[in-house]
Amino acid sequence: MTTSNSAPRRALRAIDIFFLVVAAAAPLAAIAGNGALGVLLGNGVGMPASYLISGVVLILFAVGFVRMSPHVTHSGAFYAYVRHGLGARAGGAAAFVAIVVYLMMVVGSTAGFGFFANVFFAENLGFDLSWKVWAALSLLAVGLVGYREITLGARLLSVLLTLEILILVALVVSVFWPSSPAVVTFGSFKLSGVFSGSFGLGLMFAFCSFLGFESAAIYTDEAQEGHRTVSRALIAAVLFIAVFYAIAMWAVIIGFGEDKVVAAAGENPGTLIFRAFGLYLHPAFIVAVEFLMMTSALAATIALHNAASRYLFALGREAMLPQALGRLHARLQSPHIASLVVSAITSVLVAAFAFGDADPLMTVLSSTFGLAALGIILLQAATSLSVVVFTLSSRREAGFLFDLTIGLLATAGLAIVAVLVVMNYATLTGNLGLLDYAPWLIPLSAAIGIGAASISGPQSGVAGKRAA
Repeated sequence: MTTSNSAPRRALRAIDIFFLVVAAAAPLAAIAGNGALGVLLGNGVGMPASYLISGVVLILFAVGFVRMSPHVTHSGAFYAYVRHGLGARAGGAAAFVAIVVYLMMVVGSTAGFGFFANVFFAENLGFDLSWKVWAALSLLAVGLVGYREITLGARLLSVLLTLEILILVALVVSVFWPSSPAVVTFGSFKLSGVFSGSFGLGLMFAFCSFLGFESAAIYTDEAQEGHRTVSRALIAAVLFIAVFYAIAMWAVIIGFGEDKVVAAAGENPGTLIFRAFGLYLHPAFIVAVEFLMMTSALAATIALHNAASRYLFALGREAMLPQALGRLHARLQSPHIASLVVSAITSVLVAAFAFGDADPLMTVLSSTFGLAALGIILLQAATSLSVVVFTLSSRREAGFLFDLTIGLLATAGLAIVAVLVVMNYATLTGNLGLLDYAPWLIPLSAAIGIGAASISGPQSGVAGKRAA
């Protein structure tokens, strides 16, 4: 038996949300993929600084979110902030864009798991199954975890994410160890290095490495102290991702040498991280990295599935989607129907790619995460803009100038990155034929969201307040 009226169990601590958020960002895969591409196509040795600059912009975004959060009394997802600042129709547009973005990321991450699982088992155990089989198994496992209570997923992600972080720490320590043959240089943080090559592309790839951090807001109704818990987790996650990515990428650059790393990335950016481990650590670490690339993709898929489910759940409660999606499992208190719908939709999409014999990395992952990068950055920019509008409408409150400045800086920074993604979309995804038109899904989904918000009318605000 299920109910649509009870609120989710407030079981998540700040550390649980931190793991859910950072796991969605997939640190190991982000360094191996976006980091290496940023070195090759972006600003080369300046890539570590690109992570820090991206982190500054996103910290501004997070601060604006935190300052506005006490005034948002309903559902915690970012679309609620857009609605609060820019109105119901803008909120509906943001919500439906977010749904498309997260569903696409689940599909891409599933394909990524299939690819890395095939590589690991084929190379190390002689067990050569197609990525399609591994992807199907992944969808089943992720669906089971997503159906159950959120704390189960958080515990599993904490283990997988800790292993990812530890193996990257091992590389950093081995490179910077006093007896290491690496020569420590600081060109990555000098202006000449930061603005070498294509700074814009480097910044774009850096921002793409943060995809998933914004999902913290989705867990407000399940956090022990609501917005307060989410705010702590969000800021901690952004700080961690920015600093950790910068240090890890700096270690890779130092490992090859500033004068050689771009050429090394040019040989094959996809294997840059593996070669770095091979230069400084025992060959067993390469096997471990291959294994953790697989688990990183699995962890990201679980986190992204949870995020997508909670968007459907929130919109079901607010009558912008069928209200059955807003029901909770009577015993588990999980949004089980929303989770099943996410599993069904992503399974159909993965199957479509599989039957089309698409390449799991160059087609599936590239197209879905390219679309997600654009959608998430636009969603963040809209949220920052809503902070600005809200601040202007409540200018008598203390800290008015501070809040306004923070909101304007974050909005401007995110708008610039959105323009960079649009201008360099083919560089981000490659030429994918019909899939090059995927960005049109964003205005289409926004239009549907506006229509849904118009039809649901005042019900959405009332439902959200009742469920908070």
